[in-house]
Amino acid sequence: MLISWGNLYCQDKNNNIIVISLASVPDTANRNYFTVFININIKDGWHLNSNKPLDEYMTPTSIKLKDTSGIKITNIEYPPEMIAKLQFSDSELSLYEGMVTIKVTLKADDDFIKDKKKAEFELEYQSCNNQTCLFPVQKVLRVSL
Repeated sequence: MLISWGNLYCQDKNNNIIVISLASVPDTANRNYFTVFININIKDGWHLNSNKPLDEYMTPTSIKLKDTSGIKITNIEYPPEMIAKLQFSDSELSLYEGMVTIKVTLKADDDFIKDKKKAEFELEYQSCNNQTCLFPVQKVLRVSL
């Protein structure tokens, strides 16, 4: 079994707010399926909006494939969110803090696997602290299957 992994250090407004690591694990029962683990380590004092923010003005954390030629997402499992009230908001927010993992199941066609192409994702998120939120960010993530 081959496990592929890598790290990506992300910056917002010149602050190292998150560190992303990726791991791709093939399905031993079906060689066309892979599980990609997107591990996000969020700096202390910061959080990301969950994939289902409670405020319509907040940008959800989301993951999608940039190119779906020969590959598709069959399932996405977002981490459990934390509900909290922060200084800048009058209402509760749905957040991720600390270390969280997004689990993505992919199905690749035979040519995609044979050509050893990389899955290319776009991760969108919005970083906030207890006082303010930064502009939403889109990061491209690549992982070998």
